[in-house]
Amino acid sequence: MPEFSTMLSLQAQMMLLLAIGIFLTKKHIITEQGRACLTDLLLFLILPANTIQSFRIEFNAEIFRSTRDILILSIVLQVFYGVICAVCYDRYAFARKAVMQYGTVCSNAGFLGSPLAEGLFGGVGLLLTSFYLIPQRIVMWSVGVSYFMQDAAPATPEEKKKHCLAVLRKTITHPCIASVFVGMVIMLTQWQLPTFLGKAVQCTSSCNMTMSMLLIGAIIGSCDLHPLLDRDAIRYCVIRLFLMPLVVLVGCRAAHVGELATGVAVVLAGMPMGGTTAILAEKYGADSAFASKCTALSTVLSLITTPLWCLVV
Repeated sequence: MPEFSTMLSLQAQMMLLLAIGIFLTKKHIITEQGRACLTDLLLFLILPANTIQSFRIEFNAEIFRSTRDILILSIVLQVFYGVICAVCYDRYAFARKAVMQYGTVCSNAGFLGSPLAEGLFGGVGLLLTSFYLIPQRIVMWSVGVSYFMQDAAPATPEEKKKHCLAVLRKTITHPCIASVFVGMVIMLTQWQLPTFLGKAVQCTSSCNMTMSMLLIGAIIGSCDLHPLLDRDAIRYCVIRLFLMPLVVLVGCRAAHVGELATGVAVVLAGMPMGGTTAILAEKYGADSAFASKCTALSTVLSLITTPLWCLVV
């Protein structure tokens, strides 16, 4: 099976880059300031270029159906994730409950899922990932943040209005969202970028996998993971890496969703906890050490579960 061989090669490549990121952090070559720079570089340059590059393809009816299906799927999934947050984590104290809830609605589909989808499904896979991430990015900066603020005093209507406007402004102006709109214009108009600009976008886009995996490795390498095998972290990983993609697969099959959209949705639904979780946990007084463990454990386990889900789809 050449597809399986290609997938294993891709996973091995990602694991190697992850290990290099951990090693460089342990040797203090990538410092805390360096991680912040890598994060900004990815969010403000490489991922937007990667997104725009994914739209530089011929637009046809099949592409339209796939993007429509993946966008609808992503919206439905965010609702489903909200149900999981309300049902599965209710017995936990705030410090861990907030981490598990945010880690459920916000996966690492941006940093880890984008290069994986591109490697497995090509440019169209990356295009579908860009659409899949739109609802997630909206939810992570609105409902997601609210999970960390459950113990805060009730906000006044005026404060709620200001918060909603701030979330809307932050979402619309986020580089990864803005690049989707730019890419859509390019794809719908079939506009050919000037050669120098197209080459620059393509060159920057090709850095995505390397930089993303180095950053994830740096985040894991900076965490105090002892003991790593936390029972709650394992329970979270079962939900995040097994239950969610299973429900997505069954739902897509029942709804007769196209094979490409199904494959991308299942793979992205099985992505590990996003690194943003630990940052917000630290900021709002939740269990940031637990968030780091969940991020590290789910990332490592995803390198095993993802090939299995790819085999299934």
